[in-house]
Amino acid sequence: MKHLSFRRKDAVFFRMFILLFILFMMTGCKKNTELENYKANMNQFFENVKIFDSSINAIDPNSETAVSELLALLDSMDTSFAQMASLEVPDGFPGVAELADEASSCMSEAVSYYHQAYEGGYDASLEDIARQKYERANMMLQYIVSIFRGDIPEELYTSDEGTEEIPESTEPVEE
Repeated sequence: MKHLSFRRKDAVFFRMFILLFILFMMTGCKKNTELENYKANMNQFFENVKIFDSSINAIDPNSETAVSELLALLDSMDTSFAQMASLEVPDGFPGVAELADEASSCMSEAVSYYHQAYEGGYDASLEDIARQKYERANMMLQYIVSIFRGDIPEELYTSDEGTEEIPESTEPVEE
C-alpha cells in the first residue's frame, strides 16, 4: 500500500511540475509576445514618420494650401508621437520610455509653435522655436534607435542613482 501512495505523490508532483512548467513557458511567451508587439508598433511608428517626412517634403511651398497641408501633417505626426510614447516599453531598453515621452512632448510643442507661427500671419521667431523643438524630438528618436541597436549614446549618461539623463538642448530656445 505504501508503494501506491508514493506513486500517487509522484503523480501529483509530476502534474504540478508540468503545470508550473506550462505556466513558466506561458509567462516567457507573454514576454516575447509583448516584445514582438512593441517592436511591431515601433516599426509602424517609424514607417509613419517616413511617410510624414516624404509627404511634408512633397508639399508645394507656392501652393495656396501649403500651410494648411503642413499643419495637418504636423498634427497627425503629433498624434503618432503621442501614441508611440504611450506604448509600454518592455525590459531591456533603458531610458526609452523617458526618451519617448520627451520626443512626444517636444513634438507637441513644435506643432503648437508651428500653428502660432503660420496662422494669422507669419512669425519667424516662432517658426525658429518650432524648428528647434522639432529637431529635439527627432534627436530623441535617434537616441531611441541607438538604444534599440544596443548602443547607449554618449550624450545619455547614468547618474549615481542609476537613471538615464536626457541631455538639454544644445540650442537656446526662446519662449
